[in-house]
Amino acid sequence: MIESGSIHRLPDAEAERENMEQLGLRERKKLIRLRRILQAAEKLFVDKGFTNTTIKDIAVEADVGLGTLYLYAKSKEDLLVLVFKQHILEMIDTSFARSNPEDSLLEQFMSFFDGHIEYHRKDRALSRTVLKELSFSHTEQRRQDIEQIMWASYSKLRELVSRAAQQPGAQDSAAVRFAGTTAWSAFALYYHLLQGFLCGFLSEEHFRKNLRNALAMLLNEDMDAS
Repeated sequence: MIESGSIHRLPDAEAERENMEQLGLRERKKLIRLRRILQAAEKLFVDKGFTNTTIKDIAVEADVGLGTLYLYAKSKEDLLVLVFKQHILEMIDTSFARSNPEDSLLEQFMSFFDGHIEYHRKDRALSRTVLKELSFSHTEQRRQDIEQIMWASYSKLRELVSRAAQQPGAQDSAAVRFAGTTAWSAFALYYHLLQGFLCGFLSEEHFRKNLRNALAMLLNEDMDAS
């Protein structure tokens, strides 16, 4: 999902400084400690793998006590979601920005999902674990995290549909009239195939081809016969 050596990215430096200045000393210390814990967890998840990393490993790497760590996350799985949620949200924004408004809606969808595929293929095993944890809301915080990620994807896909409908010469279609349903359906198709790709049932080539054909059917466009 990410390359070794990367760190958890918080808001940009200027915004972070402003936020820190508005916080009291106690809150600033808590934020700094949380950042240290997340950086330690991410480093170990990448270097050792999620399965081989323990809560104790993370506490030692972050130089905090186990009791302190549990104040921020109740489990290793919760830490995993905390670490990678921001990465995923940033990836969604980047994937949306790369789409060309002048392309067909199918091509814009594929450009959007290409960014997702490139992100997840960097570490398929870790991506598989993250998606597994994001599939079940064991806690209220986990449910909110899932909703935030799902809404981010849905809103960007719906914006692609709405934007395509406003292009000169755009034709009316069911996909455009029911933009919300189209957006959810497109994401569902991608997510289903993504699981097959991460589990090794689909090669990247077949993942992309099947996704393109499924989206073409959804949008009533020509399929790839190759």
